[in-house]
Order: sequence, then structure tokens, then C-alpha cells
Amino acid sequence: MSSMYTTIQEPPERARTAGPPDLGSNLPQDRQRKRRPRIWMAIALIVIAGIVFYFVQHARKSAGGSRYITATVQRTTINATIQETGTVNPVNQVQVGTQVSGTIAALNVDYNSIVHKGEVLATLDPTSFRASSAQAHATLQAARAQAAASESTINQNAAAAQNSMANAAQLRANIGAAQANVEKALAQQTLSQATVQRARSLLAQGFIPQSQMDADLATDRSNAQSLQAARSSLEAAQQQATGGSAQVLGAQAQETTSRHQAGASAAQIDVAAAQAQEADYNLDRTVIRSPIDGIVVSRSVSVGQTVAASLQTPTLFVIASSLKDMQVDVSVDEADVGQLKVGQAADISVPAFPNVSFHGTVKQVRVNPTTVSNVVTYDAVVAVHDQAGRLRPGMTANVTIDVVSRKNVLSAPVAALLYRPSAGRSAAGGSAAAGGGASAGAAASPQPVAGAPNSKTFLWVVQAGRRPSRVPVTIGYSDGTNVEIKSGDLQEGDRVIIGESQTARPARGGGAGGPGFGGGGFGGGGRP
Repeated sequence: MSSMYTTIQEPPERARTAGPPDLGSNLPQDRQRKRRPRIWMAIALIVIAGIVFYFVQHARKSAGGSRYITATVQRTTINATIQETGTVNPVNQVQVGTQVSGTIAALNVDYNSIVHKGEVLATLDPTSFRASSAQAHATLQAARAQAAASESTINQNAAAAQNSMANAAQLRANIGAAQANVEKALAQQTLSQATVQRARSLLAQGFIPQSQMDADLATDRSNAQSLQAARSSLEAAQQQATGGSAQVLGAQAQETTSRHQAGASAAQIDVAAAQAQEADYNLDRTVIRSPIDGIVVSRSVSVGQTVAASLQTPTLFVIASSLKDMQVDVSVDEADVGQLKVGQAADISVPAFPNVSFHGTVKQVRVNPTTVSNVVTYDAVVAVHDQAGRLRPGMTANVTIDVVSRKNVLSAPVAALLYRPSAGRSAAGGSAAAGGGASAGAAASPQPVAGAPNSKTFLWVVQAGRRPSRVPVTIGYSDGTNVEIKSGDLQEGDRVIIGESQTARPARGGGAGGPGFGGGGFGGGGRP
């Protein structure tokens, strides 16, 4: 109010000439009439100025005294990253169990023991397994002896069959000889019968004596007996040949049977040998050895404990190949997995070593999805080498994967993409420098920042003497603070709105300036 008063005061020269009014003086009446309108005009201007000032302040308070908080569009380097949380695991971790049941007789290693491939980790009580192995080998020996006996029987039966076949052949030859004898005897009898008939005729005629007749009859009877004997010999030979054939068949059957028995004996040998081999394997399995070079991460048995090898092999030890070469298994959101590539660099931190940053690379991005509560993620493996071996299996790791680095690109703050004008407020008014000592007001929109490269969105730009304007842009990669502006009507040095201040700033330059009252508002030192 004092400045306003200053604005409307009379010039000093006129005030000295006129002097202060003296109501008690005897000035002329017309001079007093001229001075009274000026006084009332000054009073009226003061009243009007007070009313205007009141309404201007009230309007500013009603509008919340808003001022824009802006930032400058500039060229910078954008290092886009993906941040995830994962679990540290060994690159190669083996669970060592037992394939046979038994009682732990000895333990050769403990937690954190360094082991080599083939080294003995533990031993089961081998007593029962040694007995089983000895029994299996005895059974094998018996089977081999039985097979040898069967082989001897085969040889004997084969010889008997050969003899039977030779005898049968001889008997068949005897049949031929007997048949020839029968035919010879038959021919002789036929001849002797003819001789007897002729002798009878000659005897009746008296040409031969009775003695000749008697001799011919004797010869005929002898030939008949010889024929009968030959026929008997033929029948006997035929019967013997039939018996010989039966003997051949019997001998051959015995040989076949013995060969079958020998085959069974050979099979018994195979079975017994397999059983003996399995018994030996089980005996060897009582000694539990390390399958790899590494370090014992876990031990779940003690001496005297009984372990049972059922359908699921029990885990006795867990061995990691090395604690220097580890991997971090992370779950990456489906919105980010498209930016992951094998070979990308990554920084890893763990709560156990908050001041140490471990460096790794993306080793694998798996295509098999995992869905939990309708959220789809993909597993990625980050390989990390720590020569000091400080990383431990199961540690929680924070992983920052470097997706891309964009150098000397036009960028704006991410907050500029989030800003929307306050509800009920037109996009008008002045601007304030970023920060400016004012607090940023709630900027408006719940819409998220378009995070994928080549997404289209917009931001608000402030230019001197103009209302804020909405500028469509295409964004690129973001580092969480700034985002690349790939296209749009933006230039380096432009001011973009990132928020609003809820506390009015004091007016500069003396006047309580406001819209509609000129560049300086009331005050400013000018005369009315």
C-alpha cells in the first residue's frame, strides 16, 4: 500500500508551492474549491487500488498461487538399464546320494571341504554286501560246473547216437543179405521140386533106381528147410533193423535233450554272472565318491545314520564346482525381456557386501515363461566371476543390466512425461525455474510413462510470453531420470514442465502485477 501511495503522490514542486492545506486560513473561496476535487480524486484512486489489490490477491489465492516448475531439454548420455532381484547359485551344483541302503560307517568330509573327482566322501557298512557278493560268486561257480556236466552228457549222447546209427545201418545191410539168402533158397527149392517130379516120372518108367528117387526127395526137403531158415533170418533181420532205428531215434532224442540242458546251463551261467556283477557293484557303491572337483556346500548325514535308497535317492551331500564362478538367476518382467541379450554387462550387489559391486554378463535368457498371479516373467542367468569367492549360494542379489547406452541424444526428465495440468486449471501463467525453492505440487495424471522405445506420448513446453503448449514426442530409452526424445517439436534449451508449485512467489519489481493490468501492474513508478 505504501508503494501505491507513492505512485499517486503529487510532484514535490507543486506540493511546495501549494503548501499544506490550512482549514483555518482565510484563502479565497474559489482556490479552496479547486483543491477539494484533487483530494477526493486521490482518495477515490486509493480506494479503487485497494479493491483491485484485494481481488487480485483473492484470485491468486483461489488459484492456489500456482507456478510451473520446469526443466531444460538438453543433450546427454542415456544409459538404459533393467533392475531385477535374483538369487546367487553355483554354475554347477551336484547332489550326491546313495544307490544302496545301509548305515553310514565313516564320513571323510564336512562342510566347506575341498574335494576332487573320485575322492571318497563317505562309506556305508559293507558287511552284508560282501556276503551277497560271495554268495553270488558261489552260485556262478555252481552254474559253470553244471554247464560242464551238461556238456559231457551231450558228448556221451552224441556218441551213443552215432553208434546207434551205425548199428542201424548194419542191420539194414543184414536185411539185404537175408533177402538174398531167401531168394537163393527159393530158387534151389524150386529146382529140387522140379527134379523130384522128373525123378518120379523116370522111376515109374524104370529109367532110374529108387535110390535116385530117394536122393532127389532128400535134396528137396533140405532145400525147403533152407528156404524156411532164410525166411526166418530175413524176418529177424527186419525186426533188428526196426529196433536199431528206434535206438537211433532214442539216442538222437537224448542228444537233443542234453543240448537243451546245456543251453539252460549256459543261461544259468549268464544269470549267475549278472547277479555276481550286481553284487560287486552294490559292494562298490557302499563307497560314496565325489563326481566332480569342488567344495562341499551341504552335508545331511552323520556316522551311524541309516539311509534308504528307495524310489527317490536321498541326498547326502551337495557339492558346488566352484564359488569363484557363480550365476545369478533373475526373473525378468515380460515388458523388459525383449531388451535382454546374451553378453550384456551387469552389475551385481548383495547385502552381505554393500560396498562391493560385482561385474557379470547375461549368459542365458530362457524362453520358458513363469506365470504367477497372471504376471508373466522369464528366467535370465547372469554369470559372475569373483576371484575372492565372496558370493555364497542362496544370497539375494540386486542386478542392474546395462541394456543400451545412447550418447549425445536429446533428452528430457522423465517427470515431464508424467506431468499433466491440474484439474480445473487452464494451461496459462508464468514459469518458474526448476527447483526455485518451491515444492512440486501433485501433477496430475496417474498414467504411467511409456517405457518402451519408440512409444508416442506428449509433454508440456513453456515459452516466454506464451501459454504452455502440449508437444507430441516419440521417446527412446530411459535411465529412470531422463528419457531420450527421438522426434518431436523440441530443441535443446526448451523448457518443459515437470510440476507445479503450490506456494505463490513474491512479486518482483515493486508492483503487485497481475493479468490484465499491463506489464508492471500497479506500481512500477509511473504517474497515472
